[in-house]
Amino acid sequence: VMAEAGTKLSLDQKIQAVRDAFAAFNRGDLKALSDAWSDDFTWHARGSVFGGDFKGKEAALAAIARYPQTLEDITLDFHDIVANDKHVVALVNSSFKRSGKTYQDQIVYIFHINDQGKTTEAWIIADTELAKKAVEG
Repeated sequence: VMAEAGTKLSLDQKIQAVRDAFAAFNRGDLKALSDAWSDDFTWHARGSVFGGDFKGKEAALAAIARYPQTLEDITLDFHDIVANDKHVVALVNSSFKRSGKTYQDQIVYIFHINDQGKTTEAWIIADTELAKKAVEG
């Protein structure tokens, strides 16, 4: 997804870029996921288990790879995606398993997407206590 020189990406194109990134994660294609990021991409996560600000593709990829390494059967289903000139916001119903138990969460993701269709920055706002409980038992 790329706008022509001198044009801005449409909101639909930005939303599609986010949908494509989630599709890549859902099929376990972390290379396609990171290809959607700018070189200076930053991933912001809260909480004790997955928390931190991860600057650069390599650091962000290592942080995001910890989710499927730590949790099983992760599902991310869109409830809604909204966009304006500055942000794309995805409201996502999630479930995952850990140690035989299933957990449900509602997650908000916020993205900055540049006119080349690359994500420059992203935030995940999830139930950090739920993640901690799942991981620590």
